[in-house]
Amino acid sequence: MNFIKDMYEEGLVEKTLDEDAWAEIRGRRIKRLERKRNIALYGYLVGLSNAPKASKFVDNVLEGKFPPRQFLEAYAPIIEMIDDIIEGGPAHVSQLKLVHKRATQRKK
Repeated sequence: MNFIKDMYEEGLVEKTLDEDAWAEIRGRRIKRLERKRNIALYGYLVGLSNAPKASKFVDNVLEGKFPPRQFLEAYAPIIEMIDDIIEGGPAHVSQLKLVHKRATQRKK
């Protein structure tokens, strides 16, 4: 983005660059940074080497696609963690639901 901004300031590109274009560029940059943050946080649950694949697993599922095997295998530790919570009983499930509720309220 700095490269484009420098060209703009030096007059090498049209100075009539649409504000919507700048907003789109900023939006893509923010999404990229959020994605990197999420991948880093997945690293705490599945390990750093599996984190990008676990993130892709979620992307595929949310898009309604069946994820490839390597993505499923990368996400497996999270599935096992949830299964352990289920086996722990209703109190553990309630705690998981409470954590989920707090996380979704934070996003708003």
